[in-house]
Amino acid sequence: MANYKKLGVIGGVGPLATALFFQRVVEYTNAAIDQEHLDIDILNRPGIPNRTDYLLGIEGAPSFVPPMAEAALQLQDMGCAVLSTPCNTAHAELDAIAEGLTSARFVNMLDETAAFVKQLGVTKCAILATDGTLATRVYDRALAAQGIAAAAPEGEDQKLVMSIIYDQVKAGIAPDVEGFAALCQKMVDAGCDGIILGCTELSCVPVPVRCGGAPIVDALNVLAWRCVQECGAPDHNLMEMYK
Repeated sequence: MANYKKLGVIGGVGPLATALFFQRVVEYTNAAIDQEHLDIDILNRPGIPNRTDYLLGIEGAPSFVPPMAEAALQLQDMGCAVLSTPCNTAHAELDAIAEGLTSARFVNMLDETAAFVKQLGVTKCAILATDGTLATRVYDRALAAQGIAAAAPEGEDQKLVMSIIYDQVKAGIAPDVEGFAALCQKMVDAGCDGIILGCTELSCVPVPVRCGGAPIVDALNVLAWRCVQECGAPDHNLMEMYK
């Protein structure tokens, strides 16, 4: 078996996105036989409290940090050197989740996605994400560090994003693909030359690689690809998708 670092995943946030993330890691690994793929431990923890409710300060909403921090330590104890969680919203508290780690480290999905869109030449990027992610402005800061302006849907448009995430994908209902495509086009018409799918439930919505010439970048894809690289395995370059 190849001598790669072991990957640990805090999953279940949500479950379908976790399954898709695992698939993407396999797809982005340049392997010819089973033994050339990564050794991965996935903790599927759907009982982790709602991230958006906590970040928005909804009364009585429990913190998701302690159970995720416990899962991170468990993965480290299991020998995982590279950690990830396919949940954009949880990254608002990633430093707190990772605080007790001594040897393992997280791949930061937001920072890696911002760096990726920078390589694509994006100057103003639309962020399609949960209310919690938008409220904490974590993507705004990640993009600003790359010199990229951030934009996000407002009003009914953001309600559509939240409905697709919670009422459709998480509920096991087919997403409103046409409505989502129209929203992407609206953001491009408003001057965005790039779009980030900043919620892993949106990764489950069929979308093209580009909208009106603007690249649509799925943060889950970037995370999976960078995890493959960080574990030391040969990869299929995600950048090729946008050429």
